[in-house]
Amino acid sequence: MSNLNQFQSFAKRSKHTTIRNNKAVIYTRVSDIKQRDNTSLDSQLKYCIEYANKNEMDICGYFGGTNESAKTDDRKEFQRLLSFVKTKKISHIIVYSTDRFSRAGESAIHTLAKIRRIGINLIAVTQPADTQTSTGRFYQNLNLLFSKYDNDQRRDKTITGMRHRLLNGYWMGTAPIGYKNMRDEKNIPIIIPSEKAHLVRKAFEWKANESLSNVEIVKRLEQYGLKIYKQRLTNMFRNVVYCGLISHSLLDDQLIEGKHKAIVPRDLFLKVHGIQAMNNHKSKHNIANENLPLKVFTKCAACKSPLTGYLVKKKNIYYYKCKTVGCPCNKNANDLHDKFNDILSNYQLDKKYIAPLKIQLKHTFEYFNTANEDNTAHLKYSLKTIDENINNIEERFVIGKIDGALYQKYSKKYNEEKEEIQKEIQKNSLDSSNLENYIDNSIDLLCNLHNIWRLGNYNEKQKFQKLMFPEGITYDRKNDVVRTTKANSIFELTRSLSISLSNKKSGQKNKNVNLSALVSPIGFEPMTASLEGRCSIQLSYEPVVTLKCRGGRIRTCDLRVPNAAR
Repeated sequence: MSNLNQFQSFAKRSKHTTIRNNKAVIYTRVSDIKQRDNTSLDSQLKYCIEYANKNEMDICGYFGGTNESAKTDDRKEFQRLLSFVKTKKISHIIVYSTDRFSRAGESAIHTLAKIRRIGINLIAVTQPADTQTSTGRFYQNLNLLFSKYDNDQRRDKTITGMRHRLLNGYWMGTAPIGYKNMRDEKNIPIIIPSEKAHLVRKAFEWKANESLSNVEIVKRLEQYGLKIYKQRLTNMFRNVVYCGLISHSLLDDQLIEGKHKAIVPRDLFLKVHGIQAMNNHKSKHNIANENLPLKVFTKCAACKSPLTGYLVKKKNIYYYKCKTVGCPCNKNANDLHDKFNDILSNYQLDKKYIAPLKIQLKHTFEYFNTANEDNTAHLKYSLKTIDENINNIEERFVIGKIDGALYQKYSKKYNEEKEEIQKEIQKNSLDSSNLENYIDNSIDLLCNLHNIWRLGNYNEKQKFQKLMFPEGITYDRKNDVVRTTKANSIFELTRSLSISLSNKKSGQKNKNVNLSALVSPIGFEPMTASLEGRCSIQLSYEPVVTLKCRGGRIRTCDLRVPNAAR
């Protein structure tokens, strides 16, 4: 009879490397970060260590010990665990229960089957099963499916509750930029405007009224102390929560009137998106239009159609042309730009009037800032009253006349009112150095109109043109003349001022300029922000400016230039 040992080399080996030893690791987990503060993790660890010691297992590592959702198996600690047991050839993974290992259902069963093939055994301390048998493996898999079922049930209940709150107009989750999470009198979570709300509104106004790019708005907001990424700004512009509405994926494209206060008017929100769509359309052609900044802004004097542009490739020269079929209106782009520059030069402030105009601007600001000063005095009186109320409730709380709940309620109310008043006082205050800067910037703009336009890029030229001439300009090909229709009142004033004073010597009559409908330009915010009612600047035969206002108050400024400055 032959010896079997002689045939041993012909025996087939297992395709899988099977791990058989007494090495074990322990994995603990909680789903919510709030559970980390209780004894859940400690309890899991305690029972797992007791089981390992009782069965004389060698504990080679501890994993988890933190909060990780088990809805999927793409967990940092979980993946680190699987990598460790495979590399270090560990035979046992000890958990408190199967739902601590995973709640991913079918995915978890697949993961477990993979590690079983190489001899790694999952041990649930509170759910013992002999996984060496088919019945034990079935029982363990069934527990994993029940964990997934339990998770799904919780999710369905949560979604039902969330959808109910959304339908009632309440925002769900962390408050967006410009809002903060609070609770109302009934202890219901709500959102209210935060201290950044006014910056959110500014961003919408800049987008709507100045057609700024998101990059420019991000830079401006950063100057005001609000840092935000360009991509997040785009999401902010598309979020209807800012105009008082609620939108959510759980509402199936349905919009709900929100219980929160709107930061942005709805017409402003819609205007922003109209401008964004227009900007997206134009952005493809901005490079080609760099040589045609007056396109569309200029209209044909004969048929009133906007001028477009084209390039004569042989000459490499750009031309403007009328869009009307058969209209012969066209013009060399460089020539039209020169004519527009000549018009801008007429609106520039003569440098010899800078000094007296600065004096007049200061007087004008002081006059119109009187209302702000009165308002500031009233605000300071209100602030003093609130401070007294705060001290009063603190004293009543200390001596036991009111309980903690009442103290917290009124203390919070008074402090919020105090914060708002302090902001209003800060808003109304403008020191002399800031006023000087505003005036210097405004004068600098008035003295360099043609350079500002000539040196700007396409978008800057477009914005500047609209600021100067809101209704655009016309080109008369027959007479080769560029005409303006309506100019910004501020720039019209400086032009009239220079013309009136320079024509005095020739005996020409002076002009009256009505400023009842000012178009507020960039750089004049401090002076024009409080302009209310009618006012006019009268240029008399003597070089003296007289400012008349509804209240009857009169300001005058002598614009005669000293002999040394002539």
